[in-house]
Formats: sequence, C-alpha cells, structure tokens
Amino acid sequence: MFSRKPLTLPPQLDWQYKDEPALAEWSLRARAYNTDIANGLFVVLILIFAGFMYWTTRGTGFDPVLDGLTYILSVSLALSMTHQTTKFAYRLTASGLEFCEWKEFPEWLPRLLKWAAGITCVFMLMLATVHPAALIGAIAGPGMMGLMYLKMGTSSQFRELHESYHHIAHPWSDFTKVIVFRRRAIIGLDFTYYDPEAELEDKLIRATRKIYCRKAQLDDLIAIIREHLPESTPYEEAYIPIYA
Repeated sequence: MFSRKPLTLPPQLDWQYKDEPALAEWSLRARAYNTDIANGLFVVLILIFAGFMYWTTRGTGFDPVLDGLTYILSVSLALSMTHQTTKFAYRLTASGLEFCEWKEFPEWLPRLLKWAAGITCVFMLMLATVHPAALIGAIAGPGMMGLMYLKMGTSSQFRELHESYHHIAHPWSDFTKVIVFRRRAIIGLDFTYYDPEAELEDKLIRATRKIYCRKAQLDDLIAIIREHLPESTPYEEAYIPIYA
C-alpha cells in the first residue's frame, strides 16, 4: 500500500522484517520538529540580516548586485537552519512497525558556498576600486559572510551535524495508546521502555513514537494500526507536541 516501487534505503540502513510482506510502506521528507517555532525563528533571522545589511551599507550606499547576493546567501543559510527536513521510510508488517530515518549531507553545498565566496570576493575588489573607503564595509559585511559560509561548508563537524542514520522497530505489543494529530498528519503511538540511567525513581520511561505520513494516507494507516492493536487500546485525536 502507498508505495509503487521498493523503498530505497541508504547503505547504512536495512529492514528487520524485510522477508515479511508489507501491510503498508511509504517514504517522505518531513520537518520532524515544532514548525511554528522554526518559522518564527526564520522571520527573526531575516530581520537580523536585514538590519545588518542596512548597518554595513548606510555609509557606502546599497549595491544591488553585491548586497543583493549577500542577502540571498544569508536568507538561504537561515532557511537551511530552520527548515531542515529528515527522510523517513516506513513499513508496517504483521510483526509490527519499523522505520528508517536519515539525513544526508548535500554534496552540492560545499561547491555552492565555494562559488558564492569567490563571487563575493570579486565584487569586493570591484567595489574597492570604485570607492576605496567602501572596502571596510565590504570586508565587514559580504567578505566575512563569504568566508564563514565557506568554512561551514567544508567543516567536518558541520558535515556530521547534517548526517544521521537511524533504524527503529517495534512489535505491536509495545503500543498502549493511539493519538492522531490531523493538522500535521502525524500518528502517535504511546509506549514505555526501561532506562537504567534515568534519574527518576521509576526507570520506566513513557514516550510517543511519531509516524509521519501524507494526509491522504492518514485514515488508511489508522485503520491498519488499530486492526493490529487490542480493541481496548485507547484512541484519541489531539495535538502532539514535537520537540527536536
């Protein structure tokens, strides 16, 4: 159901129940965090960048090409921080739920940042030949930003920050409650697990496994999941808090 061709996983991941026929399988990109907060942060960053651009250009005048390019790069950087997506692949079988989630480093990013930094430096030199006093503003603004983008794009730590691979499997017996958050097409399945390192007296931790799907799939998935859980399993439609 849902998938017309086999789901392609990165070599770091594989299915546990791959020999069992799938009751449903699908893949998608999802923003696995509180999008309201991220959208608000994006607006704040855009205003900060705009204020910084105004401060660095008020003495030299606004250059449509150079300063426009710098602002576009700044907006792109903010967007990459606040609107990141994670790839998800799901399989429902008779044995339970399993899913893979991963983020891969975009190989085009270092090349893009390298070219952006080079173009910025060229415009800096052009601007300095027209008005030498503008060099200070160019270095403080687009020059420093170009170098920062280049450093981030080629940093191994920055690369590791944008890479992660996880596989998780649950038998149906793990789940004790179903919660549906229709506005974002998320199904939450409550479960408990034992954490010996928990600082609480009760080492049993209660958690919710979130399933991301498309809105057109939601009702079909709810039916499949409830069919494999006891009839007494509580069902609720409510907001699901997302922290990431």
